[in-house]
Amino acid sequence: MPTTFQAEASRLPQATATEMDFRAEVTARSKDFKSTPQPAPVKFDNLNLIVKFGPHVVVEEALCLRILQKTLADTVPVPEVYGWRVEGAYACIYMELIQGESLYNRWDYLGDRGRASICHQLRDIVSSLREVEQDPTDPFIGSITRQSLLDYVFQGMPPGGPFKSIKDFNDWCSSLPQNWLPDSRKYADLYRPFLPDTGTIKLTHGDLHQGNIMISSTSPPRILAVIDWAHAGWYPDYWEYCKSLYTAKYDGEWRNIWISKFLSPHTAEFGVFAEYIMQVGAV
Repeated sequence: MPTTFQAEASRLPQATATEMDFRAEVTARSKDFKSTPQPAPVKFDNLNLIVKFGPHVVVEEALCLRILQKTLADTVPVPEVYGWRVEGAYACIYMELIQGESLYNRWDYLGDRGRASICHQLRDIVSSLREVEQDPTDPFIGSITRQSLLDYVFQGMPPGGPFKSIKDFNDWCSSLPQNWLPDSRKYADLYRPFLPDTGTIKLTHGDLHQGNIMISSTSPPRILAVIDWAHAGWYPDYWEYCKSLYTAKYDGEWRNIWISKFLSPHTAEFGVFAEYIMQVGAV
């Protein structure tokens, strides 16, 4: 039976909840806290803890992980969230340090059997995500908290969402390449008819690349966790496939052979997606 997540506004987690009880001396251990707006997470190996922090860290990631732990703990492995804080423009998320290796680092050392096993596990994970349902009387496309979309491909664009339908979302995507033009210079978008307004809205990771898949060092390899849910939200069913191709090496086997083994291809939609991404400069 599908697991139903009722996405009613009154039941959504609140991103304005600015902290949970936990403290750590994060900035003191950071090597690049003062040199970059996106400092690397800080690890506390003795505590089995990792802390993501900075102005680009969003509380929605912690809330998404909490939802997944509550509804899909047995089928979608994610780090445990211990707490979070917001201080001024900086957010911190305190979570479990996954003791494994990224699929990116291990991929070249896996044989075809190990690669097939990983893709089979990913297919099960994605299938579980897609069983989570919104309230059918109140659908939306937006962040996990029913706010603007957080996907990094929209950085520099006017905030988008939440949208009431796939059509509204597609119309907004179609408008982005011409966002900077005055109305008198805007033109008919020839790509828009190739984005389907039908389909379903799905809970989407949004950044499902090899670096965000942590696996065991044992054989056969086992997925320990899918990490980095900062861009997750509710999207049209084609979005996960498009983003996975977008983050993969153009001529690599991962993109051209393996992604289609755990995600249903949406090749026409990706063609439009790629064109829009190129036009807005998110490459």
